[in-house]
Amino acid sequence: MPMSRRTLLQAGTLAAAAMATSRLAGAPARQSAAPAAPRSFDAWIRDRHERSISADRVEGFLSAPPHNQWAKFDPDLGYVPSDSIQRDGIDGSCSIYRYGPSGERRMIHYADRHCRVNTYGNSFTQCHQVSDGETWQEALAAHLGEPIRNFGVGGYGVFQAFARLRRMEQTDIRTPFVIFNIYDNDHERSIMPWRGFMTGTRHSVEMYHGNPWTHLRVNLDRGDWEEMPNPCPTPAALRQLVSLEHARALVTGHEIVQLRAMSEGVPDVPRDRIRRLADWARFPFDFTDPDSRSASAAELMRIVARASTIQVMEKLQAFANAGQQRLLVLLSYGTGAIRRACDGGTKLADDVALLRWCAERGIPTHDVFDAHVADFAQFRISSADYIKRLFIGHYSPAGNHFFATAIRKPIVDWLDPKPIAYQGRGNIIDFQDGRYLDRAPR
Repeated sequence: MPMSRRTLLQAGTLAAAAMATSRLAGAPARQSAAPAAPRSFDAWIRDRHERSISADRVEGFLSAPPHNQWAKFDPDLGYVPSDSIQRDGIDGSCSIYRYGPSGERRMIHYADRHCRVNTYGNSFTQCHQVSDGETWQEALAAHLGEPIRNFGVGGYGVFQAFARLRRMEQTDIRTPFVIFNIYDNDHERSIMPWRGFMTGTRHSVEMYHGNPWTHLRVNLDRGDWEEMPNPCPTPAALRQLVSLEHARALVTGHEIVQLRAMSEGVPDVPRDRIRRLADWARFPFDFTDPDSRSASAAELMRIVARASTIQVMEKLQAFANAGQQRLLVLLSYGTGAIRRACDGGTKLADDVALLRWCAERGIPTHDVFDAHVADFAQFRISSADYIKRLFIGHYSPAGNHFFATAIRKPIVDWLDPKPIAYQGRGNIIDFQDGRYLDRAPR
């Protein structure tokens, strides 16, 4: 269903007064700092191309197993996780990543029992930087007495996580309960045609990902949202991007790429599609001088990204309702947002608006922002030291346990029937169906 103008305004302009806060808070710092603004848009494209793709990284990514690639090619989503061991864990340790036959992260606790909860999201759902048994899903499974599947993928946006949910929940691993986790920096990713290019992150061969994928885009002729297919749906098409000319053809005319370049101070970015996007969003874009252009570009990106999240949520609710599935939405945060929260910062107006939107439509939610603030209040330490207790970039094993504890009660309240650990009668368990029995089975 196309987004109404009223919905757009709710998503994009309700938080206009919080513009400065919105730009400062949320995700951890980018993995690599943006270079100084080049003299031209073409020079910016050349620099991003050199940083984001090369033949050796693409060939490593496309290599057949056995290998140690963190991700593998997917024709629609760009990439999905792959078995690997990466030295990215706590105290310099390696994290062990393994995946089941449907692409879910390897289940440890109660893996032999029927699963009724699937989880989707980005790396804070995938639980990057910890090994299989250390995820928040496994901490919850151990406590609840039933398995929880993990379909999180590092780097995904809100839309890409939904696209994976929509794919998996139409297969035989479909569950009656679905958890959808939105991380604080996921919104812009939904509208990026090629995230690796836009961030300019130079991934190693083993960690190559962020290649082109399906994404949302505003159709500037019709004024509604489109689901854009992956522009590189085959290995051959991805290999072609090693050529600057092929890459330039993909990105130059995309208004979201243009906005990113303009926000970084590139002076000669084409303006026609940006003007049309600003008109669609009813945003007064200021082209007066470099600083005004940069600030306006960043703000328009935020507005469009947040509007795309509302579009995804409409799709997600409709999909869950059609399949008679129960939906729970979680909001999670990186180190920047949590440190700001501990230092007395308030929730972003955008996040408040999203929570209100879900409440108005009867979608249960849980926001761990408040749980971190309450937890920090128990200590007499700095916010920086508090972050070190739970994060190593992503959550550490201790951070994943904290997250599992923070969402435990909302999940128990949401599940029906209750997990066996919360059923009130008997003390003998029939592990075939998870019920407590008043007498021992024969």
